[in-house]
Amino acid sequence: MDRRQEMVAFVHGIGEIGGAERELLVYLEHLPRLSIQPLVVCPAEGPLSKRVAALGIHKQHVPFPAWRKLLEWPRRGEAVRHLRRVIEQTGPSLVHVNDIWWLPQTLRAVKGLPTSILCHVRQEIQPRKVRRYELPSADVVFAVSRDVEVSLKAGGVKPERIHVLHSGIDLARVPASPSGAEFRHRHGIPPAAPLLGTVANLFPRKGYDVMLRALSVLRRRRPGIHYLIVGTGDSGYEQMLRSLVQSLGLGGHVHFTGFQDPVYPALAAMDVYVHPAIMEGFGIALLEAMAMARPVVATTTGGVPDIVVHEETGLLVAPGDPEALASAVGVLLDDASRLAALGKAGRQRVERLFTVDAMVSKLTACYADVIRERSSRVQGALT
Repeated sequence: MDRRQEMVAFVHGIGEIGGAERELLVYLEHLPRLSIQPLVVCPAEGPLSKRVAALGIHKQHVPFPAWRKLLEWPRRGEAVRHLRRVIEQTGPSLVHVNDIWWLPQTLRAVKGLPTSILCHVRQEIQPRKVRRYELPSADVVFAVSRDVEVSLKAGGVKPERIHVLHSGIDLARVPASPSGAEFRHRHGIPPAAPLLGTVANLFPRKGYDVMLRALSVLRRRRPGIHYLIVGTGDSGYEQMLRSLVQSLGLGGHVHFTGFQDPVYPALAAMDVYVHPAIMEGFGIALLEAMAMARPVVATTTGGVPDIVVHEETGLLVAPGDPEALASAVGVLLDDASRLAALGKAGRQRVERLFTVDAMVSKLTACYADVIRERSSRVQGALT
């Protein structure tokens, strides 16, 4: 990409901060150094808008009704018109839709405009959902894993439009000599207690309820074990989890910490990072845990096997199986040398394959290709 600044408009319709939002913030930190001017189109309320402002990135506020909810249909027309006005006024070279939910609104907003649309697919997706959210109409579709790539092809996206873009993390921000002592003390966890943890938004697909049942099994042999739930999300699901904690007799052993930024002090406190997802497009939290040299127990769902190599950087089990989850965790807790070896191998895998530099390099190369192709089309139309 040449040194002339190109504007990329990021469309993101959620104001809270989870994995997709954290990755967007990484883009915003790195792209201006690469002669790319980011613009963020997002809701006015929530921590994301505040973080974007703190970075000094230009933003515009647009309504994002839930596209497929019947009660939201009356709001769709104005939402499309509002987004179109923003795009017309700012004139971005590209529009990067940061998740599938806002692609239908964006496609309608840019209709007839000389703007290319790129859409990120960050979760497991069925072929029918690929068509429902109109992904074949995007100029480029970023698949966060090989599993997602397969589904996109089955749903009708042309293979040449799909780019597998693995997430990456900034290793410079990972503490070199982490200590979780202060974090344990703050949450009332004994220094020597076995501690497990999960970092994810509180949604049913993240499998927290499965992990709580696994924890109940683990406590039969390890009554002193504790578990960290790091994240926020669906308040109804959180209440269900809190009720499950009490019904399983886990009170005092499960700690709801809420959103943590940075997340590394929480990860430093853990002996084993557990990712019990039922559905997972990729799993940035897995990268963060592995970068901290934490051994991982995760499920085989979605893009997780792209990250975790079974018996090399962690252990993988089938999703939705609390007994298998408990067994894998127990195997690791019984073998300190294996814990250390898996953690070290995980760190090395992140260094080799999942850095921010690798991710941003592939992202900007794709931007350059799309801009070049669009320029060629425009020039051809003028001659």
